[in-house]
Amino acid sequence: MMTVQQYLSTTVVCVTAACSQAHGIDEALFPDLNTHSDEAIRLHGLAQLYPGRVLFEAPQLTSTTESRVATRVEDLPREIKYIRLYRLDEAQSVLEAFQAHHALILDFRFLKSKQTAIHLFDAFATTGWTQGLTTVGTVPEGLIQTKLNNSYTLRDTPVIVLCNRETAGPFEAVLHRLQQNGSIIAVGESTTGHTGFYEKTEPNAWILNGEIRPDRDTSLVGSGFQPRIQIAINAEQNYLTYHLYEAGTDITLLLRQENQNKAHSDESLDDKNAPIETDQILQRGVDIIAALQTLQQQPEL
Repeated sequence: MMTVQQYLSTTVVCVTAACSQAHGIDEALFPDLNTHSDEAIRLHGLAQLYPGRVLFEAPQLTSTTESRVATRVEDLPREIKYIRLYRLDEAQSVLEAFQAHHALILDFRFLKSKQTAIHLFDAFATTGWTQGLTTVGTVPEGLIQTKLNNSYTLRDTPVIVLCNRETAGPFEAVLHRLQQNGSIIAVGESTTGHTGFYEKTEPNAWILNGEIRPDRDTSLVGSGFQPRIQIAINAEQNYLTYHLYEAGTDITLLLRQENQNKAHSDESLDDKNAPIETDQILQRGVDIIAALQTLQQQPEL
């Protein structure tokens, strides 16, 4: 909820933006701004009319992970390689090593990064996949310019990508693009929508002045990237099932245990022997790979 000071700051920003092109507001970043009357802007505020495009705290994209490594790799059933990512800028060698593995899950949950990581994702995409990526307004130099490697072997199956509401950064637009061309199947929750770049203004607010988009007409600011397979999960469960692995739990115990209910049906069991809650997002990723493997084994008609 906005404080009075924030609301007043928003009102000042709004009126100035609506009435003066000199303030630096790009209409491409604030669609239909000129259709809002001064009265509507005063009543609602620019931040309410355009969620995610006016901030009252400095935008930050810093991962809070305590992991000393950029990635962790685990073996899951059905010959699945699971890679949990902590730092995109250091993950290239690991991702390249498993680029051709036939059953691959990449976990981007709780990952925040300033990187677009186009050169990393190129290993999992078809040729020309970056052509739709675009920027609007003012963005860091070279944000979507990178030398791509055409020597990778094209994959027969899409990579499974796990994401949630804590997945944040310019790479969200890249994930959207990869899902559009069938290179990945994303599973989980809509991401943060932190694909914009902001400029601090006089009233102590940060206003959007640039963004990366998966295509010219699709803005993810404030709304995020929507995975193809969406999982409804509460925030507590989301956090706990992910961080149990960080606390040392064997990751296979976070998958559905076929005999778990029977093994723990005795009400006399204490809490230490209680079954571990299934990581629903990870489990769905495993289920999708299992289904794809089954389809590949079917004889051609």
